[in-house]
Parts: sequence; C-alpha cells; structure tokens
Amino acid sequence: MVRNFDLYRAILQRLEDCETPNSAVNAKDFSPYGEQEVAHHMRMLDEKGLIKANIIESSEGNNLIDAALARRITDSGYDLLDSMRNDTLWTKIKAHFKERSVDMTIDLVKAIGKRFAEVMLA
Repeated sequence: MVRNFDLYRAILQRLEDCETPNSAVNAKDFSPYGEQEVAHHMRMLDEKGLIKANIIESSEGNNLIDAALARRITDSGYDLLDSMRNDTLWTKIKAHFKERSVDMTIDLVKAIGKRFAEVMLA
C-alpha cells in the first residue's frame, strides 16, 4: 500500500474539525478512500506520534484491520497540518516534490511548507 499524503491531510483536518478534543473519527468515514487504506494511514500517523488512534487488528489471520478510530491530533500532528492546511500552499508543496521527482517525507513536507509559508509572508 502506497503512502498517501492527501489522505494524511484529510485525517488530520477531520480531527482538527472535531468539536471536542477526544472525538473519534472512524476509518469508514473517508470516501472515496477504502477503509483498509484509511486504517493503515491512521496506524502510520499514530506510530509517528501525529495522532492518537485505536487500531484493532483482525484475529482471522488475514492481515486486515477490523477497526480504526483516530481519537485526537497531537501537537506534532498540528505542526504537520500547518504545512498542509492551506490549499494553495499544499498544491505548491506537492508540485515542488513532483517537479523534482523526490518522494515526500513528513520532515520534508514540514520543511518545504515552512519555507513556502515564509516566502508567502515576506
């Protein structure tokens, strides 16, 4: 499964939009993305400390995730979202990586986002 930064962004934005700090966001609620893809991305964000999530692995031995709930965004998650939130800035960041044929990483997205934001503010 390929890492999808647009899906990372969607998950982080959905958590930011929650009215209470401990609202759960279900992996089933991210159309057009499939539940397993969303669950996998929630697990990766949780492993990186960007969100707090509950991931329930299938006991059937089929390598599927039975359920995934993202509970809240962390301070580090907000740092990443700050680089991705603005549609114009996010489009520029993605184009920057694509033009240079460089794979995105969380650290690079934050660094490029910071640099582009500084230029926009100057």
